[in-house]
Amino acid sequence: MTNLNEELIASKKMFDGRLLKLRVDTVRLPSGKEATREVVEHPGAVAIIAITDDQELVLVRQYRRAAGEVLLEIPAGTLGPGEEGVAAAKRELEEETGYRAKKMTKVFSGFVAPGYSSEAIQFFLAKEMTETRQQTEEDEFIEVDLVDVEACLDLVKQGKIKDNKTIIGIMIADLALKGELA
Repeated sequence: MTNLNEELIASKKMFDGRLLKLRVDTVRLPSGKEATREVVEHPGAVAIIAITDDQELVLVRQYRRAAGEVLLEIPAGTLGPGEEGVAAAKRELEEETGYRAKKMTKVFSGFVAPGYSSEAIQFFLAKEMTETRQQTEEDEFIEVDLVDVEACLDLVKQGKIKDNKTIIGIMIADLALKGELA
């Protein structure tokens, strides 16, 4: 097997924001040549596939500045410093939706866009929901929708659900409800 690793030569911080950081790395390629890599540093996130007893997904609807539109998504959020994924998933589910899950199981973790970002999302399957109270942050305006999983699949096919983590979450929910998820 060929060595595909890149050797870090230098790294320079370009931006240090509240959530994201940007650095520019100079690397040595396997060929020996040098290249530049722009990397967005992200603390990591969780996404929650919350399925009600009626086999509906708990979704959130909110305006996303980067997309320039209101999107329908599975609940998700950023990990706090030192916060475990399951704790963040429980916190985000209740804050954003007003639901609490009796069962919360990690399904997998994956990179969002590894070509330029360090962000990895941990996906959790939430079941046995009870309704509590939505506790959004001051700058969050979120509506909660309960949508049948089959209807969610149709919304994906119609191009009405555009968020990739949500599309993955819907696929996981479909597998879980069919008993095909280990």
